[in-house]
Amino acid sequence: CSRTMFRTKLIMNKFENDCLKFLLKMVSTKSLSKNEKAVSEIVALEMRQLNYDDVKVDKLGSVIGKIGCGKIKILFDAHIDTVGIADIKQWKTDPFKAVYKNGIIYGRGSCDDKGCVASMVYAGGLIKKLGLLDDFTLYVSASVQEEIAEGYGIDFLLKSLKFRPDCVVIGEPSNLKIVRGHKGRAEIKITVKGKACHASIPDEGENAIYKTLPLIKNIDTLNKKYKITSQLGKPVISVTQIETKNASINTIPDNCSIYIDRRTVENETKQEITDEMKNACGKNIKIDYLKKFFNAWVLPREHYLVKSAVSSYKKAYKKNTEATLWPFCTNGSFTMGERKIPTIGFGPGEEKQAHVANERIRFNDVLAAVKFYSIFPLTFSSKKI
Repeated sequence: CSRTMFRTKLIMNKFENDCLKFLLKMVSTKSLSKNEKAVSEIVALEMRQLNYDDVKVDKLGSVIGKIGCGKIKILFDAHIDTVGIADIKQWKTDPFKAVYKNGIIYGRGSCDDKGCVASMVYAGGLIKKLGLLDDFTLYVSASVQEEIAEGYGIDFLLKSLKFRPDCVVIGEPSNLKIVRGHKGRAEIKITVKGKACHASIPDEGENAIYKTLPLIKNIDTLNKKYKITSQLGKPVISVTQIETKNASINTIPDNCSIYIDRRTVENETKQEITDEMKNACGKNIKIDYLKKFFNAWVLPREHYLVKSAVSSYKKAYKKNTEATLWPFCTNGSFTMGERKIPTIGFGPGEEKQAHVANERIRFNDVLAAVKFYSIFPLTFSSKKI
């Protein structure tokens, strides 16, 4: 018995060390959106070494590994692309060279979202190694372009595979909490026109930048007017960027564009947001939606998927929990918000570490997530909750 325990411990120590090496390698490999190929190759190789039954890389660069051949189709998805670096001087270490110190991994993408990728990939490996199989097929996807267009990479992947999962688990930092919904998002560009002239005679023109100022104030005021109409809380709106295309610095600009991030709650429509913008900024303004309209969504607490996740959590950690909600947007906007595929979120790492300088994740949390992801497929497919 003691010999078996010692052998099991050696196996698990190697498993954990391999998972750490895999995560460090991913974090040390730059993978900005649309440039994920190098990390795609790393993930595909790791899945093959973990004896996944099948591994494919699609034309966009998303990787999907398959385990089992049961009727129930379960999809784990986490993205491999990251945002860039605003000011590298704020970083204490090289953001594209992983540092592991005192149980913490530092580097761009460590928390958002490569820690989740590592947990999901290694959960698949553990399921295969320990034979934790039932009447399910587990697909683990490491998807691309999530940061610039939630849902695009996973949409392309599912269309190319021509299948619809019975449920989806989105891997994003949740501090090891189960998530049953989140806000949606609209990226909006509003362009104001003016009249150009030489800067020495500004009264001869119309400064488009000045004309945007009351619009910005009106948009800021909207946040104070929003009321809680949903369990997701209030809508949120922010002006995040201003630009003008000008002939020179000494020319009064005849155009100015403001970029707006609008966070939606469930049941808000694109037309409602458009009407809101016109009421706040004027009916003659030009409104462009830069990306797809990303839907908000909420799965009821009593849904079988939520109950399965809560049961898996209790089995993994020997304690009870309740599902919560995310304030940000994920690929769940496509899987649940658009396609209505039952979806939950779960992942290691704290939400506040996403997109910040000195991004980091605790490796013990990554290993803890492996445990949940490994238990969930058996629990969901049992149909005994």
